[in-house]
Amino acid sequence: MNLWQSIILGLVQGLTEFLPVSSSGHLVFGERLLNIKKGDIVFEVMVHIGTLVAVLFFFRKRIWAMLLSILALWKNDKTPEQQENLKLVWYLIWGTIPAVIFGLLFKKMLEESFSSIRWTSVEFMVTGVILLATIWARDRGRRLNNWNTLFMGIAQAIAIIPAISRSGSTIAAGMFSGISKETVAEFSFLLSIPAIGGAAVLELPEFFKVASSSSVIYTYLLGMLVAGIVGYLSIAFLLSVIKKGKFFYFGLYCLALGILGLILL
Repeated sequence: MNLWQSIILGLVQGLTEFLPVSSSGHLVFGERLLNIKKGDIVFEVMVHIGTLVAVLFFFRKRIWAMLLSILALWKNDKTPEQQENLKLVWYLIWGTIPAVIFGLLFKKMLEESFSSIRWTSVEFMVTGVILLATIWARDRGRRLNNWNTLFMGIAQAIAIIPAISRSGSTIAAGMFSGISKETVAEFSFLLSIPAIGGAAVLELPEFFKVASSSSVIYTYLLGMLVAGIVGYLSIAFLLSVIKKGKFFYFGLYCLALGILGLILL
């Protein structure tokens, strides 16, 4: 992988990790178009770390508040804010369980079975339909609870399939549950932290085995930096789009991309 390929794929990862258009699907297309060998573990782990740092930094105040609330867990006089943050911590743990189970049991099988160009194109179209369907989702003022956070967690687990967008699936699931757009968006991004971090941790043994012999580690570091910066900007952009009620537009993009993939690739 050369410098420009690293920058381009870092840009793609940063844009598509948080925008509801599937980073895994875009990397399949990107690797095909740039003629890069599939499954460069070192690079994939590093760009995932870049996007993980982006979401941690963007929501640093909320994450810090949750950490302080955990430290106050055994206090009898917890403030209402601490109680709300502790609930949020629980919902994040609860919502992550489906992805952990699904990932451990089926991740490798699904990636091997559904990561061809043809399957990836079809999966982009499925994501497009899901996102377009949010036009009919209504904000009913519901709060996060065990049922709707589990529903979002199951949606995240299904998104292990390449080109099924993680953020698109979880945000759509929250919208269909009648939760406010702002609450859904924040929870979806926070839910991505254990998902992205866990995916990177699972690849660490292979990462260290390959990284020690890699001669292009600095090129990969640049890709990681690009992914982190662009990922941060993508979070801000998506929050703005959701507030304006334009989330479903991403569905048109995914449908078009899937159709083009079937025709051209």
